Amino acid sequence: MKHVGHFIAGELLPADDGSQILNPASGKPTAIAAIATPAEVDRAVAAARAAFPSWSAQGLQNRATVMLELRGALQKARDELVDIVVAELGKTLADAGAEVDRAIEVLGQLASVGSWYGGAFSPGVSRGVDAMEVRFPIGVVAAISPFNFPVLIPVVQSAMALACGNTVVLKPSERDPSATLRLAEILSSAGLPKGVLNVVLGGKAIVDRLVDHPDVVGVSFVGSTPVAKAIRIAGVSRNKRVQAFGGGKNHMVVLPDADLDLAADAAVSAAYGAAGQRCMAVSVVVAVGTIGDALVRKIRDRLAKLRTGDPAEPATEVGPLITADSRDRIASYLASAASQGACVVADGRDVPTKGEGWFLGPSLVDHVRPGMALHSDELFGPVLSVVRATSFEEAIAIIAGHPLGNGAAIFTNDGGLARRFVDEVEAGQIGINVPIPFPVFFHNFAGWKDRAFTETKLFGPGAIAFHTRTKTVSARWPDSNSTKVDLAFPTAK
Repeated sequence: MKHVGHFIAGELLPADDGSQILNPASGKPTAIAAIATPAEVDRAVAAARAAFPSWSAQGLQNRATVMLELRGALQKARDELVDIVVAELGKTLADAGAEVDRAIEVLGQLASVGSWYGGAFSPGVSRGVDAMEVRFPIGVVAAISPFNFPVLIPVVQSAMALACGNTVVLKPSERDPSATLRLAEILSSAGLPKGVLNVVLGGKAIVDRLVDHPDVVGVSFVGSTPVAKAIRIAGVSRNKRVQAFGGGKNHMVVLPDADLDLAADAAVSAAYGAAGQRCMAVSVVVAVGTIGDALVRKIRDRLAKLRTGDPAEPATEVGPLITADSRDRIASYLASAASQGACVVADGRDVPTKGEGWFLGPSLVDHVRPGMALHSDELFGPVLSVVRATSFEEAIAIIAGHPLGNGAAIFTNDGGLARRFVDEVEAGQIGINVPIPFPVFFHNFAGWKDRAFTETKLFGPGAIAFHTRTKTVSARWPDSNSTKVDLAFPTAK
């Protein structure tokens, strides 16, 4: 059986023992993942700290050029990474390929980091005095990544940190760490200096050690809301920079004037891709007015045609869930839906599949109401709830009443109501006839409310603030004959 170790200071360290990595499509173990000791975590942080002075001194343009070289290396390794994601996470071939392609885009877009990086410059704020802001990297950043995007999210978390001159210690999910580990090897072979990017494997104890480590200056976390909140509190109490992103409950509002075929296609695509294991997945459709029955029929008809099964087969559209516990937990919501007053229109527990994996077919639950567990909880699986609303205003209130404000979408042909939706809805990413408003990397990404415990952004220009600190410089080059003693507080005169 394969053993998956750590990657520290440019070297892959062997793993003698650890936790099992299981294939979600078969339920069988495929590898053993190491669990870092405190000494190994300290070694990774020390490697990152030792690499920081020379990497931060590389210069912004040189680092941007390195991003392009890393992009090329990732392109060459695309198919290899796709196969790893399919085997360990259970994503379909198409979805895994799209994830790696998006990571490649991120590295390419970071070649323009210089256009975002510059600080303000104000010449002549006083006689002979100029004022400017100068950015500096913060140091060692710990990046803690979730299981559902083992290539894209580690790239997003680490690439901006690296482009700004920081060094990184990555901690991927222990459930599917091989893609992240291979990613670090590929980037190192492409020219990233030793110690600039390190990977340590393990669970909660490793996270706690990274958050507590005195040489870790910044912590970037993506995962569940309770853990995000705890990491934010722990990190800030230690005077660290922390950006912590939790779960999402994304609503898609469909107005009576919408094209229902377009809306149904979008709802199915956004709800069941990656078996619903996306923080930006649409998990609630809010049907406004009298269109609910027709929309539910159109979604149900599309679900009957989806193919659930082995993610390694090109024809498969819905793969397994990451663990048996995840499957059983989500299935329990379907089992109790009727007792809560909802109606199970399509029950994924009845979908036949091949193999022994952790499969749950696409499920659709109608007449869900706010306050039901189906609406309140983040299920993170292939279940779409339909909530009925009588008006646009009621739909807005339903979204406002949920504590997770990651993304929200509206389907309509009414430009005025679409504009109101943008102004009034309480979410960080908004889609107008776009079901998953996941922006391109040169725009900001961050949720609202209990989705994001941070003032900065996960990516985009707003992420610069997290990865740098500024010095404000006031400079005067006086004439040697114009100096004098002046004890008054300085003004702009």
